[in-house]
Amino acid sequence: MKKEFQIKEPCSVARENMQEISGGSFCDLCSKKVYDLANKTDEEIKILLQSNSSVCGRIQADRLYIPEEKSDIQYHFFQLPFRKIASGIFLSILFTSNLNAQKKKTDTLGVAEIQGMIWVSPKTGDEDYDYPKPVITRKLEVLPSGDPGNLISYESITILTPFKRYKSEHSFKNHIINIPADDIRLSNIFVFEGTVPEDGELNANKYFLFVHKRNIKENGVLNINLNQAKKLPFIPKNKDFIYFLDGEEITKKEFEQYQKENKIDSYFLPEIYAEELFGSDYYFENGAIIAYRK
Repeated sequence: MKKEFQIKEPCSVARENMQEISGGSFCDLCSKKVYDLANKTDEEIKILLQSNSSVCGRIQADRLYIPEEKSDIQYHFFQLPFRKIASGIFLSILFTSNLNAQKKKTDTLGVAEIQGMIWVSPKTGDEDYDYPKPVITRKLEVLPSGDPGNLISYESITILTPFKRYKSEHSFKNHIINIPADDIRLSNIFVFEGTVPEDGELNANKYFLFVHKRNIKENGVLNINLNQAKKLPFIPKNKDFIYFLDGEEITKKEFEQYQKENKIDSYFLPEIYAEELFGSDYYFENGAIIAYRK
């Protein structure tokens, strides 16, 4: 069967330096998600590539098409003479021999010329291999305060990150949020969420607040003054927004379809909030609409 994927230039970023997230890893260098494609079929990869203009991922080396001029394979990073990419797709490759059992791979794609990263898996018992560090979870105990006459009404507290949101567990007097330590940024967006209206109006009954990392005590206690929380009204008339779903940019049509199917929860972020979450590579003059799968 014809192999469908090609790699032009491996990347030098080591996977052990990436943060594990749902469905793959997060690369701090490029601020992108690296998909784990090892157990995906060709058809599933095709759908992913068609819906995203730029994709980083990991896949088995034996699913690659390699031209006849081959370099000797060594157990280290190296360059392979793949052809130049035409579509701007990025893919990273993981050498492995034991990831073929769960799903049958079918060759259904046209040739995809790709550039990306090649990783070599360590041999069993390799003492020199620097294994990834375990994810450390922090337990934040949020203690709201403020003028009793101006206190907002809310049911839960949410921390927004590019790829995931973390919601609180309500106790008697406070809220507990469990979040990976690496997902706590210097400046974090907290959302105090009330009852969701039936019409699904964006930002209705939601109050937003920037919280600096230094305000979180070593024991996880976080005192928040609710008087500083703000409503961020959503005014959609004659404006174009950038849409994100779990950190990936999507079209307005895709967003509206997910919203219609009631599969997502969404937030509108004005420019300063959107840039804090996704950086300044995007043009956020009108703000962004970010969504997370339920």
